[in-house]
Order: sequence, then structure tokens, then C-alpha cells
Amino acid sequence: MTDANGSAASYFRVLLEEAVGPFVVQLDDGPELVIEAPESDDVADLDTTVSVHDQLDLLVDEDQADIIAEHYARRPISELADLVDDIRQHFGILVPPDAGWAYLVDEIDRYGTGIEKDLFAMPGDERLYDWVRDHLNNPWNRLLRLLPSLPEGGWYFAALGNDDERAEKILEMEQRGELPPPSKRPSLVGWTYDRAQLTTMADSLRRIEHAVWGASPKFKGKGGKPPKPSARPQTARDRVEEYQALVEHDDISAQLLGSRYTRRISPSGGS
Repeated sequence: MTDANGSAASYFRVLLEEAVGPFVVQLDDGPELVIEAPESDDVADLDTTVSVHDQLDLLVDEDQADIIAEHYARRPISELADLVDDIRQHFGILVPPDAGWAYLVDEIDRYGTGIEKDLFAMPGDERLYDWVRDHLNNPWNRLLRLLPSLPEGGWYFAALGNDDERAEKILEMEQRGELPPPSKRPSLVGWTYDRAQLTTMADSLRRIEHAVWGASPKFKGKGGKPPKPSARPQTARDRVEEYQALVEHDDISAQLLGSRYTRRISPSGGS
């Protein structure tokens, strides 16, 4: 998707244009103004823009802003503020998400096509347009909360996994200790009985394969170590059982070694 200049068009701006179209302002005894969807960068700047006049400059082009400012010059500032709010509500950008407009715009510009495809393939009738058309009843925060629950292996997660810039930033944050390293265990979400059984069968096949190769005269019993079981999700019960085992180990070791032993679990319960 490209704009008139041949550069990549902002998916967020295209979404606003397609979902609601332009906003029309009829000034008293003045011209009718057709206000197109604001640029994505201007929406992102709403994070740090407080003044009503500055917001107006972000939402409409320079000529329209001058006409509107002149029309409202001798009116209470609240009337201009109401107009700015009406424009923002029309384009679904009145109430900001907790993460800010810049974050939302970047997320939709990067992954909006994948989000749209996943929503279209899911049961129900929710579409990305809904967050623009019914903004007050369908806030952007809700969309951001839904993103982690989009289908595993779907368009959105494929786009995340194919984003080199995002991967580089995450890796740098992990190296600086700002993010923990990714878990090697699969998530409990989607870990069904059938998936557990398939994992068990895959482990069995790997052990059989290892045994066959290990018994081959070619390797003379030097087939290497048996394969380890595949990682499983860690449940709360797993963590509690592990904790209880450490406590028991501490108690026994402390009885045998006395002050020479350093507990792994503090008496207060922390590790």
C-alpha cells in the first residue's frame, strides 16, 4: 500500500479514512470545510499536545486551521474545544490508550494488516473498523488487551516474528537486563490434552530413533546421550511442588551440616 508520492502509506491513516471518511464542518455564514483524516505522525503528537489551538493544527491543514481559528476568535474557547473534540471523536482518537497514541499508531502501522486478517478469520463480527466507528464504547485499550489472544500461528504473530527491528530492540533490552530472557517452556494457553499427548508421542519417537541408531553396528553403541523430554508448560502446582522440595532439602541439609549449610530458601519464604 503506497501513497500518492510512492512511499508506504500509513495503515493507521488508511484505517481512519476507510472506517469513517472525512469530517465536515459547516461554519456559521462561512464555508463548508471537509477535514480529511489526520496524518499518523500528527496523531502520535497528541500524546504531548495540550493546547486546543495546537491540537487543531495537528488535526487539520494549515489553511483550514486559520479559517477555523478566525471564526472562533471572538467565541468562548470552550466552543473551539468542543469542535476539536468532535473532530477527534469522529476519527476515533478522542480517548487515548494507556500506552499512548504513538504506541498505538506504530502498532497498527506495523501490524494492522495482520490484526485485520486475524479478526476477520475469528468467530464473531468484530472488525478493526469498530474501534474507529464506535470509539467511546470500544476503546483502544480493549484492542491492545486482545492482541496477545489472537490466534497462535496467525497473521499478527507471524508479523511480530518477522519484524527484524522489533527483534533487535528486544534482544538489546534482554542484554541490558531490562527484559527477562524468553521462556523455553510452551505457554499454558492452548496446552490441551491432545497437544500434551502429541508431545509425548513425539518424545517417544525421538527415543526410539535414538535407540535404533545407538544399536547400529556402525556406531558401536556410541549413539550419544538419549534425547531429553520436550519442554512442558509450568503450572502453579509445579512451582509449589518445586518450592516444597527445596524447603525439605534445606531442612535436611541444615540438620546434617548445621551452620556450614546456606539455605536456598530463606525462613521467610523467599528464595
